[in-house]
Amino acid sequence: MVQTRRSLLISQANSSTPKQRTASRSSSITATTSTTPRRIQENETKLKRKTQGSKPCRASKSHVKPLIGREREFSTICEWIEKAIADDQPLSVYISGSPGTGKSATMSLVVKHFGNQILAAALNCASIHSENEMIKSILENMKGSLRPSLATLGSTLKGLRKHFVLVLDEIDHLASKTNSFLYTTFQWPHTISSNLIVIGIANSIDLTERLLPKLKLTHPPQTLVFPPYSKEAIAEILKVKMSTESDNTMDDKALELCSRKVAAMSGDLRAALHVIKHTRNLNAPSTPRGCREVLGVLNGVYSSPLARARLPLQPRLILAVALAMSSNKKVGSVHLVT
Repeated sequence: MVQTRRSLLISQANSSTPKQRTASRSSSITATTSTTPRRIQENETKLKRKTQGSKPCRASKSHVKPLIGREREFSTICEWIEKAIADDQPLSVYISGSPGTGKSATMSLVVKHFGNQILAAALNCASIHSENEMIKSILENMKGSLRPSLATLGSTLKGLRKHFVLVLDEIDHLASKTNSFLYTTFQWPHTISSNLIVIGIANSIDLTERLLPKLKLTHPPQTLVFPPYSKEAIAEILKVKMSTESDNTMDDKALELCSRKVAAMSGDLRAALHVIKHTRNLNAPSTPRGCREVLGVLNGVYSSPLARARLPLQPRLILAVALAMSSNKKVGSVHLVT
């Protein structure tokens, strides 16, 4: 009985043609390996995305030199953007600090650092009054003239192969009674597309806490505060600037005096550059400049009504107390307008 069954199987195998046997073997192989190429392809695609998102960053770091005294801030922003690109995660950032601390200049260098790895646009919010105006400006930077709408912006961003970095300078101008526009803007990377990276810049350090407290409950932005320039950083920047302009008429003591005074008053680099420029205009180009010339310009800069109005809080408190004591009034009755 067993012998008969074996003979039957052998005869059936011999009766099939070679082509049929080959087809049978190939179909069984295909059935067992059909899912493998698809998985390999998916893994290769994921790896390629991560590689494309990270390699250009490392390669371009050496091409852009950060501002003197702003190396830490430059590095922090670059790391946030690199991580958002590599992980394909939404990112919004709020950068704050006193005027003249290098916020906008640093962001320009950050955009330059990433080069063609990203798309970018910088808008000044002082000239933007509505959401439609902003969307129109963004779309013009990306694809020319399109009908401005949130849906159009979302579909355009999702169709991009690169991340789009939107730098919004003076973003505090978007504040209103409800601050809905501010809320919406910082939430765009989460609600529209993770291809969008929003970076807002303003002077107010507590803007997100004071005007946008609800952001903490949803997706709070990364925050970075630019401190005032130190006297060492100001001195180094001035030396580099005068060296590039072949200006050796200011002695080291005058330069140190300028750096120390500006750092103590505001840390505003623009004030120091203003002093250097105006001391040069006081005399003939080749005339040496010393502490007397620097003090003269500094007194003009910091004794003006506008400068007094912008005194830091602590000096204003001291002035208020001094005025109260000189007029024999109680300190508790002084009202300081901030």
